[in-house]
Amino acid sequence: MNFSRAIVILLCLIKTLGLQGQGQLRIKLNIELTHIENRNKKLKNCKVVVTEGKEAIESFTATKNKFKKTINSKGIYKFEFSKKNYVSKHFIIDVLDIPESRKKHSLKAEVTLFKDYEKFDVGFLKKEPISIAYYDYLNKVLKWDFDYNRTMVEKIIKAQITD
Repeated sequence: MNFSRAIVILLCLIKTLGLQGQGQLRIKLNIELTHIENRNKKLKNCKVVVTEGKEAIESFTATKNKFKKTINSKGIYKFEFSKKNYVSKHFIIDVLDIPESRKKHSLKAEVTLFKDYEKFDVGFLKKEPISIAYYDYLNKVLKWDFDYNRTMVEKIIKAQITD
């Protein structure tokens, strides 16, 4: 009786460990970098810094205007894009509260940078993300907050209108 009980416990343990290993979080990001002034021109050699919380976890130069990244663990991630003589922008991806049953997602992002002109007061972009992605519980999908993004675009346009 003890031997069969031990086997049942062992099988339950193996099954539990096997299920935990199968469902790892996997968020695939497809990012494209463009010029705002000339959308046909590819924005290359852009510096990208990825942070989780306050810790920079990756920094690289995107030599092409398109690249892919994968997020494999829960957290709040900041992707910052910068290039000499351009205004830096960043976005936030909040994958802290994704349900265990929803592990695989994909997001596309087009990041447009524009030339840095002193006459335009866009300093708010240092603190405020251009966009935010979060898990939508109603539709069960990771998505961009387009309403928030629209307000940020309006702020940028307003800052660039000169009298």
